[in-house]
Order: sequence, then structure tokens, then C-alpha cells
Amino acid sequence: MSHDNAISLAHATSPSAKVDPLATSTHMPPARFFEDGTALNRLLLEAPYMARCSDDKTATRVRPREYALRYPYMQVNRLGMVSWLVFDLDHANALAWDDAGLPAPNLMVRNRKSGHSQLFYAVPSVCTTENARVKPIQYMKAIYTAFAARLDADMDYHGGPVAKTPGHPWWETTEFHTHVYELGELANAVELTVKPWATGPKLDQVSHSRHCILFEQLRYFAYSIVNRERELGSFESFMRSLDAYAYNHNSFLKQGFSENLPLSSIRSTVKSVGRWTWDRYTGDRRCHRGAMQLDGSLSLTERQSLAAQRTNELRHKATESKIRAACRQLQDQGKALVRSAIATLAGVSVRTV
Repeated sequence: MSHDNAISLAHATSPSAKVDPLATSTHMPPARFFEDGTALNRLLLEAPYMARCSDDKTATRVRPREYALRYPYMQVNRLGMVSWLVFDLDHANALAWDDAGLPAPNLMVRNRKSGHSQLFYAVPSVCTTENARVKPIQYMKAIYTAFAARLDADMDYHGGPVAKTPGHPWWETTEFHTHVYELGELANAVELTVKPWATGPKLDQVSHSRHCILFEQLRYFAYSIVNRERELGSFESFMRSLDAYAYNHNSFLKQGFSENLPLSSIRSTVKSVGRWTWDRYTGDRRCHRGAMQLDGSLSLTERQSLAAQRTNELRHKATESKIRAACRQLQDQGKALVRSAIATLAGVSVRTV
């Protein structure tokens, strides 16, 4: 990305910046922090509401982010969220990214005396809490490690707890652009040891277990339809869809196993996957909206009607699959195919059999 239009903030501070820069609490941040669409404005908006800050790297103070900007060091990423990849260069080559053929950072913050600098790359926020998805975090860390190696940056820095505050008079700040990099864009510039997160079940890793195979297949199917069901259906219709899918995929005899999964095992798997996915799965925008792929021009009522029709079809298929599975299980046990026994085993009424 070209950096011909880079903006230097070396002299872009307010008149009050003429005050002794050591008096950090009196420093007024550059106006560009409050201009919509600038990289500095994004840094302000993505910073914690109460940000750690200080006159050194100890980050001993906590201030509202508008006031934290007045200190030479401040926290730029929220706790449990990474919106900036910050690289700490303990050498004087501030343009190491250009020499390495890497994309330009959004911001470069340079120590006037030593020439050491920090490079700020804006990325879509990645959640890093205990409940966050592991694969995106691993992907982001792999990108960070690869960039740090190419930049000869401090591998142990990882952007914190505080960074050099862009725009502070202690530093020479250059704003190159406002582009927010997708992780894939940055990954294309380096070689990674970690691949992007998977888009489907890895059945080869669980091929020894019928239960694990069904669990993997079912959870990815659940991920693909849950948003549609939340919007157009209900938890009950969602569970019926999972029921139909699970019973129709309980065909392990054909795959070389000695028998199919018992109905009790299928019910348990459906309940576990369905409840967790409905309550907790958020996914990402790459997930398709559902198997029906309904025309977006249809009204909500029309889409709900079509979704209801498909749900009924799936319910009938699920019921048929349950009855067939119950019959097979009774035959394997050498028992008579009595309607009451089939109904009990399949979990349906006698009239349905």
C-alpha cells in the first residue's frame, strides 16, 4: 500500500504542546484523534474506556481514554480484545516493513532520540477471552509471529500492556493510511505455520469412532443453519432439523462398522449439540445463512412460510428415520416388530408408527 500521503504529526499538536513535554497531564492530543475516519480516531474508539497509562512502561495509572492520550504510554487494546497488532522495533530502521516487503502500518510512532519505533496495524477486533474461538486466536498469533520475525521486532512484546501513545510530543508520529487489514490480507504477505480455521468437519481425525463422526457432522450442520432458525424459525424447529440430520446420517453399517449408533446415543448427541449451538454459537460472516438459500427479495412472511414447509418435511423424514432405526434395533435384538415397542424405542406415539 502506498504511503505517499502519510501525515506526520511531529508538529501537529495543539499550541499547548509547547509546554514542557514532561508535564504529560497538560498535553492536549492532536485534533485528528477526534476526526471521524482517521487512524487516530479508530485508536481512540477501540481503546478501553478506562485505559492504563503512565509516563513510563509500568502503566501504573488508569484514566478515561480521552485523558490517557495525554500520557506518553497508554493501553490501546481492550482487555480480551485485539484491534491493533503493535510491533516493537528495538532498532533504528523504522521502515523495516518496507524493506521486508510487508504492507504499510497505519501508524508509526518513533522515539526521537534512539530511533526505535512501534508499528500499529489496524485489524478487525479478535476476541481473546476464555470463551473465544481458539482458531482465530491461533491464526492471529501466527500472523503476529511471522510479521515480528520479518520486522526483527520484539517477539515477547505482543502490544502491551501499554504502547507508545501516537501523537504525544515525546514521539514522532506518522499516520500512513486508514485501511483496516483483514487477517487474510496480512497472512498473504508472510508464510504461516498455522492455517486459517477449518470450514468443515475433519472426519479423518475421528474415523475410529461412530459417535465422534456423528458429532462432527452434526455440529457443523448446526452451525450452518442456526442463524436462519433464529431469524425465521424457533428452537423447536432447529432441534427437529438436527434430529432429521442425525437419524439420516446414522448409517455406520454401510461405512464398515459392526452396527449403527443406538437411538439413545443419537438423542444425547442431538441434545448436546443443539443446546450449545443455540445458546452460544455466533460463528462468523463466512457461514452460509442456511440450506434453503432463500431469495433475499422475498418478504419475511414468505420466507417464514417456506421455512415452515421445509421444517415439516424434515420432521417427517426424522420420524421415518427414527422408526426405521427402531425396527433395525429390535431385529438385531431378535425381538418382534410390535407397534408399541417400535413407538417406545423411537420416541413417537403408537399412532405415528
